[in-house]
Amino acid sequence: DFIGLKVKKKKCFTDYMNSNKKEKKMKKKPIATFCITGALDKYKRVDAIVEIHNKTNARFVSGVSSKTDYLISSRKDTRKAKRAKSFGTRVIDENEMIAFIKAGNFPVNRV
Repeated sequence: DFIGLKVKKKKCFTDYMNSNKKEKKMKKKPIATFCITGALDKYKRVDAIVEIHNKTNARFVSGVSSKTDYLISSRKDTRKAKRAKSFGTRVIDENEMIAFIKAGNFPVNRV
């Protein structure tokens, strides 16, 4: 608000992702984390992230660590996929990702 004028702020990606935070907090599902590496065939990377965020219990992380539950990758022989497996991260392909989106849930095996 500037001297009685309302300024419309453009929404950035994080604003969009956090817009329904109160609604999402009410659902007490265990949260899974996922990372995407390489190109996807059926989705643009950002579209896949938004789709998973809005329709499942999974949240995007930018890199693979011991706290990452899933790595979405078209190839399973890459350096990042091998590193993910060493952490105990499950490496899945795009079809498995789509199945989890349709089910509305990424299974969480962490305690």
